Amino acid sequence: MRDFSKPPTKLLILGTGVFAQEVADLASDVPDFEVVGFVASTPPYEPGSTLLGLPIYWVDEFSRFDDAYQAICALGTTNRWRFIEQARELGMHFATLVHPTARVSRLATIGDGSVISAGVVISTQTQIGNHVIISRGALIGHHNKIQDYVTITTGANLAGNVTVGERVYVGMGAIVLEKRTIGERSIIGAGSVVTRNVPACVEVIGVPARIVTGNIEGL
Repeated sequence: MRDFSKPPTKLLILGTGVFAQEVADLASDVPDFEVVGFVASTPPYEPGSTLLGLPIYWVDEFSRFDDAYQAICALGTTNRWRFIEQARELGMHFATLVHPTARVSRLATIGDGSVISAGVVISTQTQIGNHVIISRGALIGHHNKIQDYVTITTGANLAGNVTVGERVYVGMGAIVLEKRTIGERSIIGAGSVVTRNVPACVEVIGVPARIVTGNIEGL
């Protein structure tokens, strides 16, 4: 519930693509936030340009913002860590965005900079790391450990006691069975069913999921 004694946090969205627009829309449903602009870190960038009627800032402009501002990174790629670290080094602090229609257990934890989208369910004793993106309708079971910079896309379903390593990408509608571990920077293809542990830095696809690519660095 919003504390009306405090003004809403001024929220900057890192990114200028279609997903940034979606995150801005999600934030508009949270009374504690007021989206005040977007931030670009790669060309092309035209000074004075806007998105959804709000200004687009260049990343080097972070010095103009005081502690009343916080940021959320709206890049679906797990390589968003680069933009996030750049913003952090320039003094930006990060908000955590949980949509009102998400159901998050009181015994779950969510790290800084994470985005929990509409219709997500996060069960008891689950730990969500920093700068994790969980998209519409994803189901996250009990006692899971989701590490930093993970992306879990629409409709994915993780059973209980699953461990997901840093910078993993879980595709749309993928299923991960109970007590499985997914190694860091791996990719789970859309619609895949993970029936055994997945090593680090591989892409798996299919039912059951099988390794199709190795030596990858996330998505």
